[in-house]
Amino acid sequence: MDYATTEPSGRATAPAATEIRFSTSDYAPHERVAAWREVYGRTMCQLDIEPADSEMFHTDVILRKMPGLSLMSGCRSPALYRRKHSQTQNDNLFVTIALAGGFEATQLGRDARMAEGDALVGTGAEAMDFHVFPDCRSVTLSVPSQAISHAVNGLDAMFGQRIPAETPALRLLTRYIDIIDAPDALSAVALQRHAVTHVHDLLALALGATRDAAQTAKVRGVPAARLQAIKEDIEANLGRADLSAASIAARHRLPVRYLQRLFEAEGTTCTSFVLEKRLARARRMLGDPRLAHRQISDIAFEVGFAHLSRFNRAFRAQFNATPSDVRAAMSRESDLVQ
Repeated sequence: MDYATTEPSGRATAPAATEIRFSTSDYAPHERVAAWREVYGRTMCQLDIEPADSEMFHTDVILRKMPGLSLMSGCRSPALYRRKHSQTQNDNLFVTIALAGGFEATQLGRDARMAEGDALVGTGAEAMDFHVFPDCRSVTLSVPSQAISHAVNGLDAMFGQRIPAETPALRLLTRYIDIIDAPDALSAVALQRHAVTHVHDLLALALGATRDAAQTAKVRGVPAARLQAIKEDIEANLGRADLSAASIAARHRLPVRYLQRLFEAEGTTCTSFVLEKRLARARRMLGDPRLAHRQISDIAFEVGFAHLSRFNRAFRAQFNATPSDVRAAMSRESDLVQ
C-alpha cells in the first residue's frame, strides 16, 4: 500500500525520522471506521476503504518517514482499499510484504495474490485495488522511483506483480526491515542515511538489479543487512555456551571467513562483539533490583560464560570494577532514589 514519502537528501542536517501512529483502539467502536477513513485513508495514504465488518473493524499501524524511505508496518482487519486516479499524488515505488496472513491487489490490469512472505510491487502513480485478508500483518516500503529505476531493468513492467517469498534478496530485505523498523533503531541521522542506502540496494536486488547495481549492492547493502541480522542473532543467543563464529556462520549459511570480514569492516571481531554484549547484559542484570537475589555465578552462566573466573576477569577488564562492586554501587543508587 503506497503513501507519501520525503525526497532523498544527503545533507548532514537532514531531519530526524518522523513517526505517525494510528490505532483504532484509541477510538470508540462507532468512531473507528470514520477515523480510519479520515486519518489513514485520506490523510496518510489517499485511499478509500470498505471494511468487511464495520462493527469488528480494527487496525494498528506505524508510519516512519525519513529522507528517501518511508516504512508503514502493522495489522488490519479485512477490507478493500481503493485508490482512484484522482487520488494519485506521486510516482513513488512501493513494495508491500505480507509478514502474516495475505492480501491481493490489482493495478494496471494485473492481479496478484500474496501469501505470507510474498511481496507486491506497485506505483503510486496509478489506481489500485488492495484487498486485505483476515489476520494480515504487513510492511510497506515507499521510495522515490528515481532512487531505484536506474538500478533495475524494466521496472514499469513489474507494477502489479508479485515477488515470491523464496526470493533470497526479498528474504534478506524483509529481515533487514524488521531490524531497522524497531523503535529508536535509526535515531541518528547518519544511521538513517546508511539504512536508506542499504534498503535501496536490497530493493534493487529483489526487483532484478542491473549488473552494476547488483555489484554495488553486494559490496554495500547485502553485507550491511547480513551483519545486522547476525548481530540480532547473537543478541538472541548470548546464553548459549557454544556461541561462536563457526556456529553463527553455519546458521546463516555463510563461510566463517566471510562472517569475520563483516566484523573486521567495523573494526572489531565476532568474538569481541559477543564478549561485549555478554558483559553488557550481565552488567544490566547486576543492576536490576528485581534480580538482587540471583547469585553472580548464575548471571555469568546465563549470559554464556562457562567459567566464573573468566567472567570475573573479563568484567573487571571491561568496567574496571568487579561484578560485586557494580552490584553494590547500583544498590546504593537505588536506595538514594527511593
